[in-house]
Amino acid sequence: MQGAMNYTRALHLLTVVLVSLASIIRGKWVPTSSPCDFPAIYNFGDSNSDTGGISAAFWPISPPYGVSFFQKPAGRNSDGRLIIDFIAEHLGLPYLNSYLDSIGTSFRHGANFATGGSTIRRQNETIFENGISPFSLDIQTLQFDQFKLRTNELYHQALNSFEKSKLPRPREFSKALYTFDIGQNDIVTGFRKLPTPQLRAAIPDIRLYHQGARAFWIHNTGPIGCLPAATFYIRNSNPGFLNKYGCIKSHNSIAVELNRQLKARMHTLRAELPRAAITYVDIYSAQYHLIRNAQIYGFSDPLKICCGLHENNVHVWCGQRTIINGSEIFGAACGAPATCISWDGVHYSQAANQWVANHILNGSFSDPPMPIARAYTGGIAAAFYPPASPCGETYFHRPAGRASDGRLIIDFLAEHLGLPYLSPYLDSIESNYRHGANFATGGATVMRPNESWFENGVSPFSLEIQVEHYTQLKDRTDYFYKAKKHSVTKRLPRPEDISTALFTIDIGQNDIAAGIRKLSFDDQKKAVPQIVSQYTAQIQVLYQRGGRTFWIHNTGPIGCLPVATVKVKDPVPGYLDEHGCVKSQNDVAVEFNKQLKDEIVKLRSELSEAAIIYVDMYSVKYELITNGKNQGFENPFGICCGYHGIGYDVWCGNKGNVNGSEVFGGSCENPSGVVSWDGVHYSEAANRWIANRIVDGSSSDPPIAISRACHKQI
Repeated sequence: MQGAMNYTRALHLLTVVLVSLASIIRGKWVPTSSPCDFPAIYNFGDSNSDTGGISAAFWPISPPYGVSFFQKPAGRNSDGRLIIDFIAEHLGLPYLNSYLDSIGTSFRHGANFATGGSTIRRQNETIFENGISPFSLDIQTLQFDQFKLRTNELYHQALNSFEKSKLPRPREFSKALYTFDIGQNDIVTGFRKLPTPQLRAAIPDIRLYHQGARAFWIHNTGPIGCLPAATFYIRNSNPGFLNKYGCIKSHNSIAVELNRQLKARMHTLRAELPRAAITYVDIYSAQYHLIRNAQIYGFSDPLKICCGLHENNVHVWCGQRTIINGSEIFGAACGAPATCISWDGVHYSQAANQWVANHILNGSFSDPPMPIARAYTGGIAAAFYPPASPCGETYFHRPAGRASDGRLIIDFLAEHLGLPYLSPYLDSIESNYRHGANFATGGATVMRPNESWFENGVSPFSLEIQVEHYTQLKDRTDYFYKAKKHSVTKRLPRPEDISTALFTIDIGQNDIAAGIRKLSFDDQKKAVPQIVSQYTAQIQVLYQRGGRTFWIHNTGPIGCLPVATVKVKDPVPGYLDEHGCVKSQNDVAVEFNKQLKDEIVKLRSELSEAAIIYVDMYSVKYELITNGKNQGFENPFGICCGYHGIGYDVWCGNKGNVNGSEVFGGSCENPSGVVSWDGVHYSEAANRWIANRIVDGSSSDPPIAISRACHKQI
């Protein structure tokens, strides 16, 4: 029953998203029959409309995707263009760049927030388990909110017309078209988890979150039971399980029910949002009509798959390689993608997408029956939630994407080397990577996570994915330089600088924290070798891809974090050390650091051209905590921002209930006098103290200053 209750949030979530978007974007309704001349499109959805989001965030889509039109993979799950591409063409607009694609992107005419595997409701699954994107619809609309705020700010700060040319004009947000194509993956996860009656009963409570606009083009979900991938494993089905076209009836019936309720909600919203133009597009009927009449329209068997091999219980997905009976099999494309409806068993071919687009753009499958050109007759920080105020108050005087009151250790390292602060790789808005990029994300782990961001704040961007991001940045930088696209390359690193750059790595604490939550003390220690092995494997990958100078931080005394000690009441003797830190947690950190250092020593002999510096952050931080008062800090276990105690946690910048009263997690009066900013992260003053202790090399092995870290020690 719990699964059903969770699933119910999706339709309501979609509704709330529309209401919220309408509240963000202001404009007046002026009835007209003339074309709308949309200046931009903002799209939200899943792989049916993802033009590069999941490729930018995780692994890029591989050949033969894109073969029919782009002649190379283009971030799309098809052999060519998607319906959203044909919509853009029809409106005379360029194809949409993904919001998550930070390299050489222009958002003048809109942005695409869709990612493959996205759902309306938050899922407690990871992309590594079942391919579910961490960017659910509420996160996509939150990204739009950030996008709008930041582009407005940057547009007005722009020094010249070129800088403005890549940003949307602020006045055009209310005139843009907002398209939604999402919901299929919510149904798929329901099929995995719930029996059909329970799944059907779950639908009435599905919600859509707060974010807004004026012109909405809403696609319902397609006939999911007709996807060839749904029928792969069916053998000798019972009578009535399939309909006469070979589609799974129960799957389609759930989609029909979702669409019925979605359409009813759209009618309700029109009354609630009198200045919004909401067009409901019956994609289900359009796609089902194509499937039922495939041969009439020049297509072959609608259940045939063009790309991949799925025969006799052998499954090789499009673009993948598998060993079968001693032979390597590649999931290649068929010779005539234009005759297939299904490209890879889940996604439609370019030809099918074009057919569907041509039949919906004129409004014949819409309610009201309005052509898209007349659809407007009315008025984690970059990836997830940005840190809220008062974060950033001491130095930036506003939240700056950092979990501190100001600068982090990496900022002080950049200052020391005379370099600008690093732009996050996932920040696609006017970022500059000429002097490097930051692939770190809050909550990241060395190992692939098996829990979601929404459960325990664990980032989906593990170290392996961060290294993949670096690879994409490097490869695409090379491409833009070879293509001599100077307007783009001025914000990108020089290819020849990669081998002389400094590669800094500071990760591992969240792996230990996950072990503390889930494992016994003995099992935590048993997990350390695997974590360290993955850590060093990624250093080797970076070396293979051009990295030569590595500055490796070990992990700090996690048992001394105030958030760990504030919950301790009447501890047994030996549970805390002499300074008040949780001894067992620090013991795991010490073991992790010991094994990491041993492996770093081995790496130095294996990577002959690398200079690898191991920095003992544990000792530096432990010295600060245990001698904080002598260094001018107050209680090292005090928390500046937020409230934490036994039975309650009010995190920095949030509201919560303590002893029956609502409180706001504000900051203390003197952040520079505390070691801990929010119970987990250090204050700017503490970060500065630590940075000053490590840049001279006195806490490093070998003991070399960071400015000379490029010199390999013999």
